[in-house]
Amino acid sequence: MTKVSRALGAAMLCLGLLLSGSVMAKQDQMPAKDSQKKEKAQTSTINGTVSAVTDSAVTIVDSAKAEMTVAVNSETKVKKGGKDATLADVKANDVVTVEAKKGEDGTWTALKISVA
Repeated sequence: MTKVSRALGAAMLCLGLLLSGSVMAKQDQMPAKDSQKKEKAQTSTINGTVSAVTDSAVTIVDSAKAEMTVAVNSETKVKKGGKDATLADVKANDVVTVEAKKGEDGTWTALKISVA
């Protein structure tokens, strides 16, 4: 009987260690999900018509006639007609969808610009 008790005790100890390890692993993953949500919350999709383009920014007018200027940098990806393009390919009156990230200073920077 003592061998059975020891075996059960050892099994319960192992089970306890396994369960505590999985709880700790889940706790380590939680902050990563929170930071991803925070990053997504700071990005936005802007739809509208281009009213002006410079080397460093694109100005867009949305359907409510609100004008928004979005900064462009070397990491901004541009697509036109589903193909890779450059900022020089974006022209006034183009209909665009812009995925932009809001900076700490409140300005928007384009991550992706898709020209219809």
